[in-house]
Amino acid sequence: MLFFADNHNGSINDPIEDGDTVLHLCCLYGFYPCVQLLVGRGANLEAKDEEGAIPLHDACAGGYADIVQLIINSAGSSGLLKRMLATTDSEGDTPLHNASRGEHLGVVQLLLSTGASPVTTNAYGEIPAELAEPHTEVRRILEEAAASHTVVSK
Repeated sequence: MLFFADNHNGSINDPIEDGDTVLHLCCLYGFYPCVQLLVGRGANLEAKDEEGAIPLHDACAGGYADIVQLIINSAGSSGLLKRMLATTDSEGDTPLHNASRGEHLGVVQLLLSTGASPVTTNAYGEIPAELAEPHTEVRRILEEAAASHTVVSK
């Protein structure tokens, strides 16, 4: 994958499969060196695939805390980071919804500490805590975080 990312003939931000850019795919499959290379070359952190997901959605779904941290660090401006944390896909899911659904505790904690909203509802009216399994640490942390916020409907 690193060879492909380093030798891709098109624009670094061109979609190659289902609207996914090379950065989407590297985030989805947890290829940290590729993500690092692509981000270093200016890959668009806000590129959306056919479902409206950005690469951060994919890294969160996979539970790749190292990649999530790299993307957060690479966002640079707080405005860009806030937009990325609030970006919803076609189901209304934010990156935090994806991390919650996958029970990725480290990613959930990272996103919350960076300012992700634990009360944003998706297209089905669900907040991230409702996507986590009952009686888990992820659910407990999200419920506690949600208790101190106001629900934001999409």
